[in-house]
Amino acid sequence: MDSLDSGQKFRPRRDNDVEEAFLQAPDPKDVEKKSCNKKGAGIGVALVIGVLAVIALLVGLFCQPQHVKMKRIYIGSMEINNKQFLPQYEEPGSSEFTNLAAQVCKQLKLMYSKNSLLDRYFNHSSVQAFSEGDRGPNTIVAYYESEFDVPPPQQASLDEAIDSMQPPAGSQEGGKGRFLLKPTDALSVNDIVTQAIDPRLTKTKLSERKSIDIHIENSGHVESPGFPNSPYPSNAYLQWKFRADPQHRIQLDFDDLILEDDCQRDFIKIYDSLVPIEKRAMTEQCGYPHQPLSFISSGNVMLLMLVTNEEKNFPGFRANYSPIPQTTLNCGGTLTGEKGSISSPFFPSNYPPRTTCVWNIEVANNKFLKVLFNKFSLGNKTEGCGHDYVEINGERLCGSDLKSPVFTINSNKMTITFKSDSSYVDQGFTAEYEAFTPNNPCPGRFTCSNNLCINNTLRCDGWGDCGDDSDEINCKCDASQIQCKNGHCKPKFWLCDGVDDCGDNTDEENCETCKGQFSCKNGRCIAENLKCNGKDDCGDASDESKCEKSLVLQTCSEFTFQCKNKLCISKMNPECDGVQDCTDDSDEDNCGKLTAHLPTDGCGMEFSGGNACTYVCFQSAG
Repeated sequence: MDSLDSGQKFRPRRDNDVEEAFLQAPDPKDVEKKSCNKKGAGIGVALVIGVLAVIALLVGLFCQPQHVKMKRIYIGSMEINNKQFLPQYEEPGSSEFTNLAAQVCKQLKLMYSKNSLLDRYFNHSSVQAFSEGDRGPNTIVAYYESEFDVPPPQQASLDEAIDSMQPPAGSQEGGKGRFLLKPTDALSVNDIVTQAIDPRLTKTKLSERKSIDIHIENSGHVESPGFPNSPYPSNAYLQWKFRADPQHRIQLDFDDLILEDDCQRDFIKIYDSLVPIEKRAMTEQCGYPHQPLSFISSGNVMLLMLVTNEEKNFPGFRANYSPIPQTTLNCGGTLTGEKGSISSPFFPSNYPPRTTCVWNIEVANNKFLKVLFNKFSLGNKTEGCGHDYVEINGERLCGSDLKSPVFTINSNKMTITFKSDSSYVDQGFTAEYEAFTPNNPCPGRFTCSNNLCINNTLRCDGWGDCGDDSDEINCKCDASQIQCKNGHCKPKFWLCDGVDDCGDNTDEENCETCKGQFSCKNGRCIAENLKCNGKDDCGDASDESKCEKSLVLQTCSEFTFQCKNKLCISKMNPECDGVQDCTDDSDEDNCGKLTAHLPTDGCGMEFSGGNACTYVCFQSAG
């Protein structure tokens, strides 16, 4: 019987000549460790592949191959010597224009070939216009556009290469003769100005593009499309190219300008050029400017540009243009009078770019000189005043915030120089100069600490007429004034009005004596409900002084207004407010221009109809 069938325990058969051997079971820890190593190797491979994929992606995104190029446009001008301007150069279709344009393009290509970077990426150039040069009848200015195809990483280097073509700063000859074509098409050029075009002008959305040429012989006007009845068009790039006769300037005055209040969306820009070169930009405007907008070119050309986007269109603009003879500049010269005045060219219009004026002032040997700036606005204040400036005996001034409006020179000679650069103009300045004796700088007048002279009647009147408050220091106040702790005098009706008129808060101290009640000017306290009830409850009518309806009083005080019929009313400032407060209506008389109770020398409020008023000073002759 088989042993399996018999139920006996099965035992494997052994061969006597074969040693029974079993493989030793591996250590569980070793098994676990080897398993992890195998798994880690797989993860490591996956990580390496992932990192390589990310690097490849980044390379694709940020390391564009050199064959990927972007169009970059530069706009510029150059002055050509020994060429007479012909009327045909104003016509792009004329053979004269075409021939000279071909020479300019060849000149530009040669210039770019001198620089390996410019030569490598240069595509082509085109001439946009010609105009008379600034150096006389035998010079011509060529306006051009050059296109380059450049890899994005090389754009900054390309800009630097373009800048390297510029003539030395301040050089009258500039790059004259540096680039000559030989032998037959030679052009002697200088004053090369080239810059990348404003990217706002190359947007593909600018679907409406139009250029209008205007030769100015007489005055006229231009306006944006639809003005004033409908808004200007969307996505527009419009140019008005003005050209006057030789030896003339162009003046452009805006009557109206209403654009979107964001210059990245809608704007106008004016250039002292026939193409939009940033280094020749005179101004950029948007919104609804309140300052005077009057601009004058340095030569006989000017470009006005309107650029709009697709949203929020506004009425636009209307501007008047006119030619001005070059001889009307009227700046600089020799002055020998004891006093006089000077101003920037064409003030209060904005001064033209690229202008220099020098005034040499000389008076008697025993006199010194001082100059007072009544208005001063020359661009932004920068260190060293490297753009537009006024220079007085070597000291430069710029910006619009002078430390002091008065400058004194301890000499009988003074040189004042005004200089504007080629871009971004401003309103300029007006100034008065005066000779004085060193030991008596203000004969018959008060001498301010800053050497300004004012009438004696303005001393201690409560207003800082000197500009440094020196006329209001150590004053003896009269009965109608309060004495401030700092020595100033202020009108009593400014007492406890909630404004620190003294400058040291003297006029606002001890004003809380009537808690929960109305505080009268005379110190009396009355109930709040008695204010503006038509009765003089305070006794000085101060409770009726700021009410809609004035109260007629039998007695007058420093807190009341006296009518022509000698009666007084409680309202403090009733003049020309459109309400009849005086019984004889004298508070509303002459409201076209009424000056309130002023002597011939003094200051006060001047009313110009309605509620408008300004503070003015009157000065006697001499």
